[in-house]
Amino acid sequence: MSYINSPAVVGAGLMGKAISKHYSNQGHEVVLIEENLSQIEIASSELAQQKITISDDLNLLRDRDFIIEAVFEDLTAKKLVLKQISDFAKDDALIATNTSSLLIKDLIGAVTIPSRFIGVHYNNPADFNPIVEIIRDEQTDSGAAKGVAEWVEKSGKHPVLCSDTPCFILNRQSLPFINEAARCLNFASPGEIDFVAKQKVGVKLGPFEVMNLVGLDVIKSASRNLEILGEGYASSVDLQKMSEKHWAIDTVTEVNREVSTEIIKRLRGAMLYPGRDILDRKLCSEKDLDKICKLALGYEKSSSEWLQLLDKSIIDQLINSFLSFQSDLS
Repeated sequence: MSYINSPAVVGAGLMGKAISKHYSNQGHEVVLIEENLSQIEIASSELAQQKITISDDLNLLRDRDFIIEAVFEDLTAKKLVLKQISDFAKDDALIATNTSSLLIKDLIGAVTIPSRFIGVHYNNPADFNPIVEIIRDEQTDSGAAKGVAEWVEKSGKHPVLCSDTPCFILNRQSLPFINEAARCLNFASPGEIDFVAKQKVGVKLGPFEVMNLVGLDVIKSASRNLEILGEGYASSVDLQKMSEKHWAIDTVTEVNREVSTEIIKRLRGAMLYPGRDILDRKLCSEKDLDKICKLALGYEKSSSEWLQLLDKSIIDQLINSFLSFQSDLS
């Protein structure tokens, strides 16, 4: 698959620009397609120092080896754009959809050659976050999937092969933690929760810092999509009701011991539950889950490590406690 030398990205939003920037930084001449003229102006200004051709002309896709659709997380919109890409892509081009929560099997019908279609999930910020999830459909050629994984690794990222399941692995692991943090707002502030998460639970960024970085609209949408998984994956009512663009995170230097203990218990359970679920269902390897937890989510210890370190009775107690708060009625 060494012929993958000419990447293109369709959609000049936050993710599309960051993916394009990443490949440009790796020395590739990138084509970035966007139909919105004002968005083209913004992208042209922000990416002025990069080797990126920004245009609304889909004909520029005709000689591209690898084309990534990166429009917003809407099934109808993505299917429309993928059909347009298929109309211009050469037969041996690989077409990918960048999605954090939509199933590949629901999108593959939009392309002309299903065997050349694959899912990728570049994590925000895409030019910085080292993990890329790779999701193949049963119609995807296994050689194509392997080639994309090799290409991603060659570009300086860590590919993780995932099953085609709602929100894949990273969001399945991270969103229960994020939503549980929001449920803790009935007894602690965002600053207190972030402080305990970083100092006691062992994460580099607090959950409210993460939400502000990724964007609340993205987090809320992905959380709603995850609810299809049922028990353990409910979205927080307080999170969904949040109308501001960002959380106001207060500065905290210490937290009451009782409050701190409760936050630790709640967040640890929210970390353990999806980790055990992922491994029990064999959705990815333990090694890849460890990689996601540490490299993408900034966990000091991965959920798989905690599952090995803690006694089963403690794990069950933490998980049962976590599940008891899923209704937000506590």
